[in-house]
Amino acid sequence: MDTNHYDVVVCGGELTGLVTAALLGRRGFRVLLIGGEAERPTFEAGGHVLSRAPALLPPLGAPTVARVLQDLNCVQIVKRRAPALAPAFQVVMPRHRFDVGADAEALGREIAREFGGERVAIEAALARVAATSSLVEPLLSTEITLPPDGFWERREVARLESLLPRRGTDLLAPLPAHHPMRTVVAAPAALAGAVAPLEVAHTGVGQARAFELARQGLGRFEGGYGALYALFREKLETFSGERREKVVPVEVVMRRGRAVGVRVHPRDETIGCEHLVWAGSAAALHAICPEKPPRRGRDGAPGLHVEGYRYALAMLVAPDALPEGMGERVFQITDPARPLIEENALAITVGQPAPRQPEQIPVWVECVVPAPPVDAGPGYLRALRGRVVERLQAVLPFFRQHLIVLASPHDGLPPELPGAVPKAAPAPAVKKGAPAGAPAPAATLPLPPVYAAEGESPFDVAALPHATGIKNLYLAGPENLPGLGFEGELVSAWGVARLITGTQPKRDTQRREVLINE
Repeated sequence: MDTNHYDVVVCGGELTGLVTAALLGRRGFRVLLIGGEAERPTFEAGGHVLSRAPALLPPLGAPTVARVLQDLNCVQIVKRRAPALAPAFQVVMPRHRFDVGADAEALGREIAREFGGERVAIEAALARVAATSSLVEPLLSTEITLPPDGFWERREVARLESLLPRRGTDLLAPLPAHHPMRTVVAAPAALAGAVAPLEVAHTGVGQARAFELARQGLGRFEGGYGALYALFREKLETFSGERREKVVPVEVVMRRGRAVGVRVHPRDETIGCEHLVWAGSAAALHAICPEKPPRRGRDGAPGLHVEGYRYALAMLVAPDALPEGMGERVFQITDPARPLIEENALAITVGQPAPRQPEQIPVWVECVVPAPPVDAGPGYLRALRGRVVERLQAVLPFFRQHLIVLASPHDGLPPELPGAVPKAAPAPAVKKGAPAGAPAPAATLPLPPVYAAEGESPFDVAALPHATGIKNLYLAGPENLPGLGFEGELVSAWGVARLITGTQPKRDTQRREVLINE
């Protein structure tokens, strides 16, 4: 028997699930969000609360972002707290160091300084990249659900595909195969998207879209991922949405081929619902659903497999740690001819200090790691951390002298603190009688996955559809549109809300039936 009943239950506390729940709450649905302990947006290290990642929003003029923020009535808050990066990003290579931004003339001067007579060819290639990205914009701004749902939407997406460059077209021709600018164009998708770096070269549209959004200047949200999560959580609560964070879904409850609820632990209770949204991996849904949804998409849409993970370090530094002229978003690439993984390619993001702590500047360092060594055990990540920190010193040569705290939410190692007693073999928790001053290991959170598609997908960015083949059960998350990164997660949340809402834009929560007795 149901212990409670909701219009919509959203399982998954990551950002896609939270935004989906907030959008449905805004439309008048009674919503419950179930999030696990492992999906926390922040973690504690050395007495400091750190955001586990930066929050970089696509330009607010992008329709995919604007409609979500307008619907949740938080446009002005985001404008104030997420100024666009200027320059958009910096590229640091052994032989090249330059800024990339929206100003074509300024970028042309940078290219001329770094590449001399190749400027004309490079600018022509970047123009093709921009044109490809602009072709996708009208589709993203429509009410079509992506990935497409139904015959008419699939037909419209197919019409768009006919306008795009043919699959396999080299947008950066005639640049040589290992030209550094090819790496520059691939870096935003490879280091910030949900597609594995080795697959980015095959996703022409996704690569073009990520580069163009990054070039326009992403919005750096004050406080990082933790603060952005708190904003959307506040919106969910404003619209009377509910959250439960200490329960784990263990079974999708079915009745006559329809999802009608979810059974959760530890209280072994059943929560009933009219619609169930699974804001997690399709593999995890497959494991708890008695009527197994297909592991691959319908109508030829490809399946996905985890190819790697996104590893991150978070730290607080004093202002003197940042060298003069360093941008707020830096792609550090050691060897452009090698894959953009591990310490060879780092994405460094400098955050904004909190108003009450202006001398503590947050910095995040991210890279992509292959799945097999990570899955083999914790030793790989612990070794990788040392290599990443060593490589970071090429950009921040004096950061250790001005370090306040450095930790990772993923590797289980203790944080680095000034004056802390080092530990050769850190344990997963502080044991009784540990040496005085030895920092406790930071909380270990799951690594965000990056994917490779098992086949061709619509315009190179779409993968698993929202519909699961089970009535009233929907999939929402990075696996829907991995080729669009964070923008794809917003599109996914909007699409699921539209599928559940249908043609009814908003429920009339004030209308009540009244019986009048004469």
